[in-house]
Amino acid sequence: MPFSLSGLEIPGGINNFTWRSWQATIKTCMDAADFLRTAFKDYTVGAITASSKYAVQKIVSAVKPEYAHVVEYGAGDGVITREILARLPAAGRLAAIELNSQFLPELSTIGDPRLEVVHDDVLNCSEHLRSLGLPTIDAVISGVPFSFFHPAAREQIIRNTARAIDHGGAFIVYQYTPLILGLLKKYFLRVHVGFVGRNLPPYFVMVAEK
Repeated sequence: MPFSLSGLEIPGGINNFTWRSWQATIKTCMDAADFLRTAFKDYTVGAITASSKYAVQKIVSAVKPEYAHVVEYGAGDGVITREILARLPAAGRLAAIELNSQFLPELSTIGDPRLEVVHDDVLNCSEHLRSLGLPTIDAVISGVPFSFFHPAAREQIIRNTARAIDHGGAFIVYQYTPLILGLLKKYFLRVHVGFVGRNLPPYFVMVAEK
């Protein structure tokens, strides 16, 4: 049964600031629990916990100012989606791919006209990236769990993505393991690997440049 904090009364001896802080902490824990429930029910969710602010900062820092048209594989609850939009120019566009319907209501609350949410499978979308209607594809950002894909499907997604990204663009991938590093090196000119320890679990952030 859903639990609401709005009807709770302030106990005696606790000031308003302390009470609001306590409510915020409880809400954060509830949000994290909801994310975990969704992640465990759907193997296509790339994270078992929401990304930390340090991980988000590291991931979106790879989005260069000249990247105006971006695709996101596995938008999830929109934490990274919002930060991508914050870096895009006013005329930029973001196509966010998300298969899990439970995340779609949260993504719809973003309310940014530059955002298009696409309810589809990443493998299928990677075959038709140009049909998304973006003038160019400057970058693709992905948090989908490549370790859960069959090796042939894994390589197909990476190959399709490399073909669709414009020259000078990048495939920015964050994963719990560097499993796909060899494939990225196979299809891209340069690959830079970073590590974010302040995330649970830690992330490898791989930036493959075309």
